[in-house]
Amino acid sequence: MSKGVVLLLVLVFLTAACITAPLPVKAEYQGNITINADGTISPSTAPIEKTGNIYTLTSDLIGSITVNSNNIVLDGKGYTLVSDDYDEFGIVALSKVSNVTMKNFIILYSEYKKTIGISLAYASNVIVANNTITGFDSIQAWNGGTYTGIYVVGGNSNTITQNNLVYNLNGMEFLSSSYNLIVENNITGKTDSHGGLFSTGIYFGSASDNTIYYNNFANSTYLVKVSGSINAWDDGYLGNYWSNYKMKHPNAIQIGDSGVYNIPYAVDAQNIDRHPLTQPFNSAFYAPKIPLKISVLSPVNQEFNKSSVPLSFTVNKQAVWMSYSLDKQDNVTITGNATLSGVTNGVHNITVYARDEFENTGTSETIYFNVDVPEPFPTTLVAAASVASVGIIAVGLLVYFKKRKR
Repeated sequence: MSKGVVLLLVLVFLTAACITAPLPVKAEYQGNITINADGTISPSTAPIEKTGNIYTLTSDLIGSITVNSNNIVLDGKGYTLVSDDYDEFGIVALSKVSNVTMKNFIILYSEYKKTIGISLAYASNVIVANNTITGFDSIQAWNGGTYTGIYVVGGNSNTITQNNLVYNLNGMEFLSSSYNLIVENNITGKTDSHGGLFSTGIYFGSASDNTIYYNNFANSTYLVKVSGSINAWDDGYLGNYWSNYKMKHPNAIQIGDSGVYNIPYAVDAQNIDRHPLTQPFNSAFYAPKIPLKISVLSPVNQEFNKSSVPLSFTVNKQAVWMSYSLDKQDNVTITGNATLSGVTNGVHNITVYARDEFENTGTSETIYFNVDVPEPFPTTLVAAASVASVGIIAVGLLVYFKKRKR
């Protein structure tokens, strides 16, 4: 056999081996993980990389993650979590923490296991963003399990945004929790029963003063249920998309080209979406239609005892140009919060302006404030008076001693 034939056979063998070799299997870790209050990770072998206050998952996980640390970011990087045991805590559970961001997870239900995707228990200022949670709709719900995608009890001022909640018995549930922002989430349920129970998009129980807008509610038996709760369902311009809207209001029409129906959507008598959307929310369509809203945080209607006054404000969307006018004078362009320097004593007013990329402009409320800087103590006069006093005393002493000599 020639060397050429041998070489050809070797190449054929190697090619066949490459074709039949199995593809690499995606890494998967099994076990429960805890991010402790001091920032350490247990166990130390867990597939989480820590860089400063950022914790990044590095593989799929069969198990759960418990967060007990404040002021951190937990990034799932698109990895999948599935529970391997049963209890009422979430597959990702945050308890009594604050200033935590939890994002980019895919969380799936596993039969007879944990019944909550993400749970926030007495947590505040938490951001839950861009997670996909699906399948928490088991027929075993009769056993007392919650079966909820995102579950919030107690705490306040959390932001739930851009999450996809699909085929869960309850998409979200809020109990005794206030001042939360629920925005740009897709919540899709099932209209059939689950072991005699019916799906709900969001449930609020004794949970008032929350704000809900730009969400898409579809297919759940009850898109929203409330009990003892009064919340805001739009931002003053746009509300939410409701898949059953036309069933309730078959004669409703769009207002111009606003993407908003002319008849409000009532969850109940005290929970009303004043600006229901004609189509599922997407930023490409609705962003140009969202007006700019500017809220001035400082100065407020108060008195300042210094000539440098902080200007602080918020804008509800990205602005390409911002400015302010002090006392109706020409606008001063700024890039964000600023300091007003050299403000004279007296009553002043300020108005903030902004413009977005779609040429929408916004104007804040005109704020009135007073500056009263105390006049500096006249040290020159005091020094002169002191010198004069010394002179008078010296003259008096001189006269006294002259009299004594006589």
